[in-house]
Amino acid sequence: MKILNNQLTFISIEFVLRAYIRHKISPIPPKYSYQDEKGINPAFQTIEEVKSLLFMNEKRIFALRDDLLLATGVKNAYQEHGYEGLKRAIDSQNHCFINWTDRYGHPSLALIDDSSNGKVFYAGFICQRQGYLEIFLSTGRYNRVDRVDEGIQPLTDEQTTILESYLALKFTQAYGNQPVYFYETSPGIQDDQDSALFFTDTPFPQSKVPRIYKKIDILKASELASEAMHYENSKIYIRNYIEPVNPKYQYNNEGNINPAFQNIEQVRFPLRLLEKRIWVLRSDFTMALGVKNAYQKEYGYQGLKENFSECSFPFINWEDRYGHPSLTLTENNYDGSVYYAGYLCQRKGFLQVYLVSGRFERFDLNQKQTQILEAYIASLLQSAFGLQDIVFDVGNSDDPAYHQIFFGHGLFEKTNPQRKYSSSDVDNILQSITLETMQENIGQNQWVVKQSL
Repeated sequence: MKILNNQLTFISIEFVLRAYIRHKISPIPPKYSYQDEKGINPAFQTIEEVKSLLFMNEKRIFALRDDLLLATGVKNAYQEHGYEGLKRAIDSQNHCFINWTDRYGHPSLALIDDSSNGKVFYAGFICQRQGYLEIFLSTGRYNRVDRVDEGIQPLTDEQTTILESYLALKFTQAYGNQPVYFYETSPGIQDDQDSALFFTDTPFPQSKVPRIYKKIDILKASELASEAMHYENSKIYIRNYIEPVNPKYQYNNEGNINPAFQNIEQVRFPLRLLEKRIWVLRSDFTMALGVKNAYQKEYGYQGLKENFSECSFPFINWEDRYGHPSLTLTENNYDGSVYYAGYLCQRKGFLQVYLVSGRFERFDLNQKQTQILEAYIASLLQSAFGLQDIVFDVGNSDDPAYHQIFFGHGLFEKTNPQRKYSSSDVDNILQSITLETMQENIGQNQWVVKQSL
């Protein structure tokens, strides 16, 4: 499903919504905890792992975690309302492995691990009703009511619309295409009363009006999110004021698509510390990633082997370098040209963008062009790999000392040209791109970015 907007043809609805959530909404910690809630939910599934529809009135808990993993499970509580969801969801022969004193509430979906610090964007319950999916926003720990003293503000209408549209999109992908109804509740007596109705499958009163999301509503929300992220104007500027470049040369042993090819929309997990990727921003605005098969002898780099299991090795052409051209094979109306290219490396506290690509290196951009292009790329990278500073390091493919430092996990000297973009830097630059500023002299320098770490 793609945005029906000419300027955003190659950015998916899901990615735009995720980008907005990542940049514009802060996840929150639990308000309190119980001593009997310590284990991971026995029915834990990511939304992508869901393979079957819910039965009528079947329920799940969900939490959209701070790493944007949408987790589902089954709660062990509300037996006072006759709810026995966990016993029904888990095969009886496995009941002996479950700690029945654990409530397995929303925190059981958001345990602290390598990619999550235990915070949550949104949480509640899912229930399949006749003709629609019901989302009951009951979660004592992760509500935002009366938490201003903790620095937690209520969501704005725009934030709510985009966040719920993203959830509606993911839920309908997993549980079938249907309207999604979101019902609010308030902590305390109201929640207790609403929970009694929800868990006994009694309809909410007509006075409780849900927010309803269908396909058209999700589409509108994605357009709202893309406008807030300034993607449309960024692409208009890049397309009109920056000329894409073609490869300067080619090798005979480079003719296949990269085995690890991903577009930025497909990234679901952060890179491990010091893990590397090659990347290009193509002239069709596909941001493509892959892993290079080179530099084993020179620098001891084994990235391709480290990213695939041995059973996959027979299907890989180990004679192919799988360099940047493996991300730019011509197809349909795409001619193989790019706007920018280089390497990524996850560093401690920031994502490094190493601007060496041999074939696609360019030194023709002025400061304004560079800042807009890099801010746009930084926004995509922050959306995919997590909010962190994006540091662009300039290199020289003709000087092997740069590769020795990069592939040796070293850092460049502070005198080496470097540009750092925080999330606020990115927002300031991209929101300043207007139709009026595009008419200004292309040589004017309008934005300032930190030049060193």
